[in-house]
Amino acid sequence: MGLALKVLAVAFALVSLALGAWPVSFLALAFLVLTSRRSVGHRVASQDANVLSSAGRPWLRYTLGGAFLAMSGAALAAGGTYSPPVLLLAGLSVLFLPAVLPSAYFSAVVPVSDSVLLRSSLFPFRWYSLAEVKLEAQDQSRGVASMDGRLLIFAGRNPRVVQILGVYALGCRTAEDRVVDAFRRESKVLSKRGAHLLPLDSADAANRLSVKTKRLGTGSMSSDAPGPLAFDVLSLRSREGLVVAHRAYRVLDEARTASIPSPDASPRRRPLLAEVAEMIGERHGWPSSDEFSSFLAALDASRGAPLADRIMTKGVGVGNVTAEAPGGAEVRLSRAQLRAVARIYG
Repeated sequence: MGLALKVLAVAFALVSLALGAWPVSFLALAFLVLTSRRSVGHRVASQDANVLSSAGRPWLRYTLGGAFLAMSGAALAAGGTYSPPVLLLAGLSVLFLPAVLPSAYFSAVVPVSDSVLLRSSLFPFRWYSLAEVKLEAQDQSRGVASMDGRLLIFAGRNPRVVQILGVYALGCRTAEDRVVDAFRRESKVLSKRGAHLLPLDSADAANRLSVKTKRLGTGSMSSDAPGPLAFDVLSLRSREGLVVAHRAYRVLDEARTASIPSPDASPRRRPLLAEVAEMIGERHGWPSSDEFSSFLAALDASRGAPLADRIMTKGVGVGNVTAEAPGGAEVRLSRAQLRAVARIYG
């Protein structure tokens, strides 16, 4: 169903409702929803038979939007004056705004000054933090395969793996405490497999996410995992060692605002994260060990010792600190990063 017919169907539904013919209005809306779902199904079916994934159906959105429409009809039948159009508008917004507005609009984030936090632009109580995964083991795929939750994998000359953590909190301090606690628990598991977490300063995280992207297809002719896909950024979500959602993106240009690419495709057969990591490593490679890997490994090995004996500051610059761990290399961190690292590996 084309965009013009969709607009016409919505206009017809609104006019019918204004004239009091709410059954006709609901029939027009039902036709619109059904034809939209049929067109999506047709596009999925027309792809290659070996496609890996299909976009997850937003049943919650359908249910909430349908509830608003039903309440609008009930309010109209009860003789309401303002409630029918208000509820109708709410239902239409829930059903169709996510399909019209770009996905980056809903995943936009803004950096929090002097912090490792990003705040959602739309939801003030939703906070995110990004931590770059520093690998030190020779079997780097094993370190990536040990991770759970949301990951961003950047391909190219300087491949990177970033862990995304999202929390709900009323304020910045509570959100940062929850983020640090979660990273601390995960770091203890990952360090046994040669992987360490380096929280990113909010400004650096926002800069990395300020790119315009194009969603790529989810199909593969030869595999049940997204690893062979050519991508610039791969967003995936893992649970208990399985990839439960993913989406590959191509980077087009820089963007004014930062947004977190969403893993909005669900594999028909959930592959092992270890399998995906192995294929990505073969095609794109993993980041090499660097001074941060050595620094974080030294901090992890000295857990429990007094902090003053484990982190030594050697120089203070504008907005950053040069620090060294016993037996580790010198690194330059922002003050927000240094505070988070000290707590995570404390």
